[in-house]
Amino acid sequence: MTGAPFDVSETDRLLTTTRSVRRRLDLDRPVPREVIEDALEVAVQAPTANDQQNWRWVVITEQAVKDRLAELFDISWQFHQKEVWTRSGRRRNSVQARRNNESAAALAATIARVPVLVIPCVLGRPPDIGAIDAEWLGQDLASANEGTWRDQVRIGAMRASNFYGSIFPAVWSFQLALRSRGLGSTITNMHLPFERHVGELLGIPAGVTQVCMVPVAYTVGTGFRPARRVPAKERTSWERWQA
Repeated sequence: MTGAPFDVSETDRLLTTTRSVRRRLDLDRPVPREVIEDALEVAVQAPTANDQQNWRWVVITEQAVKDRLAELFDISWQFHQKEVWTRSGRRRNSVQARRNNESAAALAATIARVPVLVIPCVLGRPPDIGAIDAEWLGQDLASANEGTWRDQVRIGAMRASNFYGSIFPAVWSFQLALRSRGLGSTITNMHLPFERHVGELLGIPAGVTQVCMVPVAYTVGTGFRPARRVPAKERTSWERWQA
């Protein structure tokens, strides 16, 4: 044993009460730069595919820039409401779905006032799974043994998994580190329809992928509880898939 065991009850409390915070963000309390920096240092300790550490973080606090991001965010939100929510059918009658929609709407209305916006990025562009698979299958066979399997092997999905497999663990670690310091956050992708415009605004190169946006603020109150979830055992199969 290299160190003392963790307090499992405290660890589990952190993991089960780190919620997506949208309506309970304290929009008036400043967030010190060092708090963000400390949380990001925790984040980059997350596991990374092939030890690439190809994440980058853009932190925005300037009000003029946040105002412009909020304009783009609102346009995307309006399109989302019309294109997705109106096609949700019976889901619109769900109390939880309506609550989530109202929460997202509240964030869209206040995003410019959130003290800190963080955009996690990955160097490179997302893999085209179909193109990778086609290229793989079109390569000359290096050996007879390889040829036996080549028509059955597909590597596009693996490349895509590797691409996103580093950044989201790091984002989650960032959110946990924020929660442990009394701050709240959520993951949103509402700026991504304007990824190119946002890239020009922030100087993000075209060859870098903006993965999401994480609004960050201290929370109004700290009484966050575990969410209602279907028990894991009801969605878990052992040894092989079970309907």
